[in-house]
Amino acid sequence: MSRPGISIVMCFRRLFLPRGAPARSLGGALAATAALMLPSFAEAQGPADPPVLDSVIVETINVFDPAQARTNVLFRIANALHFTTRPAVVRSELLLRQGEPFDQTLLDESLRNLRARALFRSVTADTVRDGERLHLVVRTYDGWTTQLVLNGGSVDGQFTWAVGGVERNLLGLGARFGVVYKHEVDRNSVTFETGLDRIGGTRAGVAVAYEDLTDGNLGLWTVGVPFRALSDRYGVVLSGEAGRQRELQFRNSLLDAEFQRRVLRQRLEVGLAPIAGSGGYLRVGVMGEVRREDYRRLADSALVIPDTVRGAAGAFVEWMRGRFKVVTHYNGFARERDLDLSTRVTLRGWVAPKGFGYERSGIGPSLSVVTGFDAGPVFGWLAAHANGLFTSAGLDSGQVNAGLTVAIQGIPRAPTVLHIEGGARRGQAPGQEYDLGYGVGPRGFKSHAFTGNRNLWGS
Repeated sequence: MSRPGISIVMCFRRLFLPRGAPARSLGGALAATAALMLPSFAEAQGPADPPVLDSVIVETINVFDPAQARTNVLFRIANALHFTTRPAVVRSELLLRQGEPFDQTLLDESLRNLRARALFRSVTADTVRDGERLHLVVRTYDGWTTQLVLNGGSVDGQFTWAVGGVERNLLGLGARFGVVYKHEVDRNSVTFETGLDRIGGTRAGVAVAYEDLTDGNLGLWTVGVPFRALSDRYGVVLSGEAGRQRELQFRNSLLDAEFQRRVLRQRLEVGLAPIAGSGGYLRVGVMGEVRREDYRRLADSALVIPDTVRGAAGAFVEWMRGRFKVVTHYNGFARERDLDLSTRVTLRGWVAPKGFGYERSGIGPSLSVVTGFDAGPVFGWLAAHANGLFTSAGLDSGQVNAGLTVAIQGIPRAPTVLHIEGGARRGQAPGQEYDLGYGVGPRGFKSHAFTGNRNLWGS
């Protein structure tokens, strides 16, 4: 009698091991499978005996180089007003440590992590040899992180404006703090936001935002230890929102109904990465959510979505193979920026049993696919997403969206970016219809001129 377990192992060996390779174990077969999925992992190992770093030196430079500031009073004033990023902020993003082997792929990812903080106009790294000793020198050149918000615009006689400020590098600690007042067509608001990543040099972080609206208020929070590097093995994030606000529903450019939305939501997500490295990863995890939400029609106080406590549980799997491109002037400024052209596939699934507060049991699958391409001066990415909630009665709600972005950097300092996207929704909550020109797409008409459950636009 054959043994099924042995047969499965032999199948793994035949499928994933080269012809003539010695058959060792199921673990070896799985390792070979991982190498096929993410071949750059094997490349990331480098030479057999890579040099060991004797020290890691971090140099942080203010917005303007000291030599420039000595000859220009405006540069000196700008440097005096700006807190230079503290070296500890830079070190917290480095994946290389003193006494560890030098790995170019880890260094490249460290530089991407630093640029992703949006604190620096440029980041460089060099290795220096002193006899048999190898030193890594990382230099960061601060960008101006104090953003003053002062803008306004008028479309079809509707004037909107905003004023405030956002600091992304408070006291040089990499902390965020901002206050912005907005005068919009449907409401006015004051938004407060603050956050800190890499608390105490760890991966832990916290972000909080509060909106004081003329028709309500809304609070958002996120705290946890998220995935920050491709090689991270676990992530735990707790997020939520609470508040009440008015939701407007438009049909054919006219206000059709007004609702008051009240919500209290808390979500926990825990993920593990059985495969992780500078070339990509495979992550799996579980999710749980508790939500209390209702939509009340203001005209007759009728409840559209009942006020009840609901819960859901789910799981996810995400596969990613990394590809990145460093560009400048992509967004109109000289700041270096990493464009993520990676291929990423994410599959999620929610289970909402009737016993968790729903009228009937349901399942909610979702699939997201993103892939990029790089042909020198021409690059871009294609993204698609679909999700739905299915019950015994069929499709309860769902949406599908897809978009294509192509960038051309044929002319120095003047990129051309082309974008097109479209989508469709069904069974959405009140006020969640597509609203072109008012949060989706460029604004060229009066607010709420184009609303509905399908959209197609490009720029």
